[in-house]
Amino acid sequence: MLDSKTFFHLIDPTKNIIVAYSGGGDSTALLNYCYELKQDNHLKGSLSAIHVNHSISPHADSWVMHCKKFCSERDIPLICESIKVDGKKSGLESAARQGRYEVFKQNISSSDQLLLAHHADDVAETLMFRLFRGTGIDGLSGPIKSRKLGEGILLRPWLDYSKSILVSYLVDRELHYIEDESNASNNQDRNFIRNEILPLVSKRWPNANSQIQQTSSIIAQHLDVHEKLIYAQFPDTLFEPSLSIDSIKSLDEAMCNEVIRHWIKNNNVAVPNKKILQEITKAFIHAQPSTKTLVEWSRADKAQSGGVLTFEDGDLIINNK
Repeated sequence: MLDSKTFFHLIDPTKNIIVAYSGGGDSTALLNYCYELKQDNHLKGSLSAIHVNHSISPHADSWVMHCKKFCSERDIPLICESIKVDGKKSGLESAARQGRYEVFKQNISSSDQLLLAHHADDVAETLMFRLFRGTGIDGLSGPIKSRKLGEGILLRPWLDYSKSILVSYLVDRELHYIEDESNASNNQDRNFIRNEILPLVSKRWPNANSQIQQTSSIIAQHLDVHEKLIYAQFPDTLFEPSLSIDSIKSLDEAMCNEVIRHWIKNNNVAVPNKKILQEITKAFIHAQPSTKTLVEWSRADKAQSGGVLTFEDGDLIINNK
């Protein structure tokens, strides 16, 4: 059962709410839930929705009309924007996500909360995908409930709920929503995990998705504590574009790697994998670097800028690739 008290632990009812509304079941449930709260006067800020037309499906235009009708019936302001998705460089799914989030950034202000309808089943799907692809400890924390996005904040209030709870809500209120035909195709890795692997796992372990989500939440809490301990030891230097090699050279290798990793992350550059981190420590920590020493890397899905590390006056220097 959806709980408003839990919802308001994360959501500020005095600020504006924008729901990322695809027209699918999950976002329909979230938008209608917010509409009910607004009708009961529990939301003091404005309520609106945003729909991104990826122009991929032949039904995309009819989905736009569906979303407009749903919002019009409830007097919810709706922003509709169309994008062109080029999946040649990073894959169709990743490119669509990047384009969608760029639209979100352009339409969110400092007083806005952008709500996404991700749930526990999505967390399980994401963690499995990352494990199969290969991920570091950050990847195991799964989607986070709250983070900055542009001038506003992105929130995922339903990560603790299973998909079945949202389906029950939709059925109870006889809400109509879009069925994206591409979700049935297992050509995409995420669809294969969602349609084949997770149902098989759930037959053996019915609460598997919720348990995976709880593990993800525990990992996120430990990472938060871990980061605070590192920042306590390096309070200022990890947010600068340069890092003194002398300040980390005496650390054991594991700690040295962690400091470098956090420094790179704080400079909004894609965190390198284990192999690249070993190359960095070999070139800059265990050797005698010069101004010609260089290590660079990229992120395969292009979701974040790659990095270039160089050496100057005893410091590591980081730049976007």
